[in-house]
Amino acid sequence: MSVILYDNFCEFCTAWANFIRKRSRGNIRLVGQETQEGVKILESKPDNLEGVDSVFLVDERGHWSSKSTAALRIAMKMRFPWSILSLGLLMPKPIRDFAYDAYAKRRFRVGGI
Repeated sequence: MSVILYDNFCEFCTAWANFIRKRSRGNIRLVGQETQEGVKILESKPDNLEGVDSVFLVDERGHWSSKSTAALRIAMKMRFPWSILSLGLLMPKPIRDFAYDAYAKRRFRVGGI
């Protein structure tokens, strides 16, 4: 089972986590990054992700994804039609991550929460 680590202090992020939970195929576990369990999981974060402020997906094999890659791989684990969003993985990562970062910086204004 994959684990999604999200910012549980962010109301908008928590709303997205609930959205994902309702639409997943039951193959994910959502864990707040600031919970005891989340902190413990984050201790095993790979060195190349140190300092990255993002949603994280840890898949069944223990592979970590962050930013747009995590978001789109999460979409893969959701029911149709949401799984179609994973086609965004075909876009170059620098462009995806630029869009992810731009959205993340404005999430409170965009989300209206």
